[in-house]
Amino acid sequence: MKVIILPGNGCSSVMTSNWYGWLHNHLINECGIECIVRDMPDPLHARRSVWIPFIRDTLAADENSILVGHSSGAQAALRYTELYPVRGAILVSATYSDLNDPHERQSGYYPSGDNTNNLYDFASMRRNCLRWHQFHSTDDCFIPVEEAEQIRQGLGLMSPTQYTLFHDRSHFFDPPVHEIVDAIKSFI
Repeated sequence: MKVIILPGNGCSSVMTSNWYGWLHNHLINECGIECIVRDMPDPLHARRSVWIPFIRDTLAADENSILVGHSSGAQAALRYTELYPVRGAILVSATYSDLNDPHERQSGYYPSGDNTNNLYDFASMRRNCLRWHQFHSTDDCFIPVEEAEQIRQGLGLMSPTQYTLFHDRSHFFDPPVHEIVDAIKSFI
């Protein structure tokens, strides 16, 4: 089993961005869990057409992997599980739409403006990934809680062991992230 951290867009040095390096080191040194953190190709735009093949071919995500996706990385985890099986997925600050941001729209993750094209295939996600946990905060400075709730409803995450809503974590920029560690351990 291995954990693969999928960062938010704009992180050109993933190990020194947000909490990714902290989580990587904590999982390896304190928990004895294999963890992969790599700088992603196309870090600014995080295009789906680039990231999904990279997750599959370079990061070697498989049915024994736990994906931990933050922000744009959460979108990559969602879209990856539409196509490929994984052991589990943890979504941190996930959004449903592009929030009318042209930059985000170019990533290719989100349903189109009229919600008739590029829809999420939640049934395939649930089939390819049996273990989910989603984290969000009501004070997220980028993603309104209503966006996270749409992902929650689509995945059917109704229990507290599947969805944790904070009120003081903003966009989850800072370590430590012990709640994510606990969710990973619950998947083992």
